[in-house]
Amino acid sequence: MPTSSFNDKDALVEDLIEDYFSDNVAARTYRKMCKSTGCPFTIDHITLRCLDVARRAVPFLERGYVDADERVEYPDQGWWAKVYRREGHPALFIDQAYADARGAVSIIPAWVDRFGDQRLHHVAVRVVNIDTAITALKERDIAFSGTVVGAPGSRLRQIFTVAEIRAGVAFSVLELTERNGYDGFYPEQAGSLMQASTRLQPEHT
Repeated sequence: MPTSSFNDKDALVEDLIEDYFSDNVAARTYRKMCKSTGCPFTIDHITLRCLDVARRAVPFLERGYVDADERVEYPDQGWWAKVYRREGHPALFIDQAYADARGAVSIIPAWVDRFGDQRLHHVAVRVVNIDTAITALKERDIAFSGTVVGAPGSRLRQIFTVAEIRAGVAFSVLELTERNGYDGFYPEQAGSLMQASTRLQPEHT
């Protein structure tokens, strides 16, 4: 079960999450909203971008995460990712560009070159009803990069906020995740979300 509470052994994960929240206005707004309204605050998963998934995963494997044998592929977008899990902790999603010619179209290397691989690209918070959560955040001046990916009642529904900006480029986003009896990652949805993560303004539909 994912959680937002960690012990001393998990300082690496906790520090990554706290650094992310200090840098992302939407994330801080959501956490404050949960505290003020009494809504559960649950971190579903965290995401790192890097140039070498296996290398970047090592410190997490040393802290009890395991390779969940979940790999998602996006050859058209030039990247792939692996999922690592630890009981009682948020899932860890680590992505990179393909090392061959397919990786030339990926947006990941440029992001890593600018920001490094020691920061979270995004944190996903689990919500009971994604539409209600979106409305509440919009009332607090938080904008979203597009519409919800995933039909109402489907196993997984997701949306990104508009990107936090650093030096004029997209830095980090907050993800809202609504799960309906499904704990995995849906490749078709992650692909469209990746594109949305670079959007600096709300998408008007």
